[in-house]
Amino acid sequence: MVLSNLLLSIIIVVLSIWGYLRIGKLTPLYFGFAYVLFAVSHFLLLYDIQVYDELPIVILRTLGYIFVATGLFAIIKDIMKRQSVEHALRESEERLSATFDQAAVGIAEVLPDMRISRSNRKFSGILGYMPHELSSMSLWDFIKPEEQLNHFDKIEEVIAGREQPGYSAELKVRTKMNQTVWCQVFLSAVTDQLGDPKYFILVLEDITARKRAENDLALLNASLEERIIGRTKDLLNANESLVHEVDNRKKAEAGLKDALDVKEVLLKEIHHRVKNNLQIIISILFLQVQKTTDPASVAVLNDSQSRIQSMALVHQKLYQSGDLASIDFDGYLKNLVSNLMTTYGVDPARIKHSVEVKNLPITINTAIPIGLLMNELVSNTFKYAFPGNRPGEISIRGTEEGDNLVFRVKDNGVGIPEETDWEHLDSLGLNLVRMLTRQLKGSVVLSRTNGTEFILTLPKEVRRNPS
Repeated sequence: MVLSNLLLSIIIVVLSIWGYLRIGKLTPLYFGFAYVLFAVSHFLLLYDIQVYDELPIVILRTLGYIFVATGLFAIIKDIMKRQSVEHALRESEERLSATFDQAAVGIAEVLPDMRISRSNRKFSGILGYMPHELSSMSLWDFIKPEEQLNHFDKIEEVIAGREQPGYSAELKVRTKMNQTVWCQVFLSAVTDQLGDPKYFILVLEDITARKRAENDLALLNASLEERIIGRTKDLLNANESLVHEVDNRKKAEAGLKDALDVKEVLLKEIHHRVKNNLQIIISILFLQVQKTTDPASVAVLNDSQSRIQSMALVHQKLYQSGDLASIDFDGYLKNLVSNLMTTYGVDPARIKHSVEVKNLPITINTAIPIGLLMNELVSNTFKYAFPGNRPGEISIRGTEEGDNLVFRVKDNGVGIPEETDWEHLDSLGLNLVRMLTRQLKGSVVLSRTNGTEFILTLPKEVRRNPS
């Protein structure tokens, strides 16, 4: 009996130690200790071993009950923790299942034998099949035969688990109604610990609308190119016609000196046609901007538009003027600033502007180069003086001082740093400012006080050498 009890105690202790090593928790040891304590107390009572009093037996049994209670508490705590984890796992699975089913793209699980084991709502919607219908279908059942020839090898590499973790392509799929749908397809493998494919994730995105838009865009681009070629030919013809007409006008002027009214009408017509031709060039540049995605190219085209627009405005003002020898430069500059604000998307509420150059003797010889000068200085202000939607003001003042015309273009923006040598910057706009100023036999000075101010000093009358 003693040997049996001893052997059973040893077995229980071994099992409790094995359980501890197996699960990494003390719970089995609590019950093993409790059994050993109960066995010892039982042995003392059974064989009536003499002890001084019953206190040792009471202590042994009390400790045994404590170990039992501790073990039960540990079991209950583990059960509660397990229930909490299972509850969180169920919630996670439900969220994952809802996300899978409501994804914006079609998703399906494909078995190694190419059968579809599971699919979401979008996947069924793209192909037009119910989920139970898809479960009996193979991946190749909805890929069109000509697409199978093009993509078979790559897909087979993914299915076979060769060094191809995934494959993405645009291909045509066939719906239940035998319709063709363009899809962006991505196939990737889910592998086990050994790297062998367990199943595959197939993602379908319907890109039919995008494909149609690309085709429409290609047709539109071809149409626009044809129109631009036609417009270019028309412009060349118009320029040739204009050159011919001007030539004839010069020959006819000798015999029409007394017909001043007729001459003025003809001159206005020339300005009108030049303005129209320049507007055609501006329109062509605008069409090119719409087709260009490179920001640097767009900026260059916009700058070219503004420069041509500044010249076209001179011809427009001369066409509208009653005196062909001079131009309303105040109105011209106001129109120029408004056009530049539109070109560079400047909010008039953010950047205020004022123009005051009334009654200046600007002749036709100086109007275009001065207009180009103003165009470059105002353009630079709109592009660089007020970054980050910074508010500010720009003012243009023109005065007559002795034998000179003095123009001041001032802004209260961030200014040009003191260390920047603006006269040697590699900038087309500032190079034009310096070149046109020299051409007009004038001078330009930069002031960096409270922003930026360019001061142009030009002679009143300038006779330009024919180029």
